[in-house]
Amino acid sequence: MHVKVSVPLLAIVVTIVSIGAFTLVIPAVSAQSTSTTSTGVANVSIVSGAKNEDNGLFFSPANITVVLGVNNTVVWTNHDSTNHTVVALDNSYSATLTPGQTYTHTYTTPGVYKYHCTIHLWMTGSVTVLAAPSSSSTSTSSSTGAVPEFPFVAFGVVFLTAIILVSYAAARKTSRHSLAK
Repeated sequence: MHVKVSVPLLAIVVTIVSIGAFTLVIPAVSAQSTSTTSTGVANVSIVSGAKNEDNGLFFSPANITVVLGVNNTVVWTNHDSTNHTVVALDNSYSATLTPGQTYTHTYTTPGVYKYHCTIHLWMTGSVTVLAAPSSSSTSTSSSTGAVPEFPFVAFGVVFLTAIILVSYAAARKTSRHSLAK
């Protein structure tokens, strides 16, 4: 048994399925892919070769931004072959790190905190601490702190489907027109 489906009916079915994917499935996937890490930790590396001023890269990242209640704990890890320090310019914290060692500090107040290595004075960095998001701004994000992104994949599926359907309809019209001659 052969079932003949009209182009308008096929177009309606494909459009409904595409719009369903566009509005329901893809935004949820996009939101999950942008969630913050569950550890609540921001990492800073003291890079290999940081002891040399000509290296150009010392703390990586050198300047970071964290949010209270989200990722306000910073962990510095010494990946260099010599000792380094992490010392706040306001002297609120200080640590000496041997190669491979880590130091952890949790920020509790918004502000900009500059730090440096007292052994290698060219090594500087900063941590910008932002206040926790208010309850009104969190209503647009999921419980994981994710911010939904524009669903490019779904938009592409809808757009590609429309192009295919228009091309198919044009090809059918052309073939009918040539058969009529």
